[in-house]
Amino acid sequence: MIDENQFCDDDNCLYDFCRLIDLLVNDIVHLEGEVVRTRYALSTYLEPPYDVCLRSDILSDLAGRYSDDPAYQIYMKLLYNNQDPMESDECVQLMNKLANGNNGRPYIIWT
Repeated sequence: MIDENQFCDDDNCLYDFCRLIDLLVNDIVHLEGEVVRTRYALSTYLEPPYDVCLRSDILSDLAGRYSDDPAYQIYMKLLYNNQDPMESDECVQLMNKLANGNNGRPYIIWT
């Protein structure tokens, strides 16, 4: 496990790194949402059985998850009480809405 004080001399440095990770997570969620939205839109133009096949795989092969990474664990601990924001109820609900053709905002801002 990485000691959060090992690389940063002050709390501002640690906060800056966590804020950067937070911005990157928001970008990943946004891009995942765009992929899901585009896959759904594409599926409406495909003929059976290809339309159903694409919709059944609409959430597959998105970005990886980082909850096992020591630096990401520090981020989750400090900002989200050890919860992965990419697996939050809000994020999961958004992806499910987009996967079903509901055209919501494909991003979440956590601050």
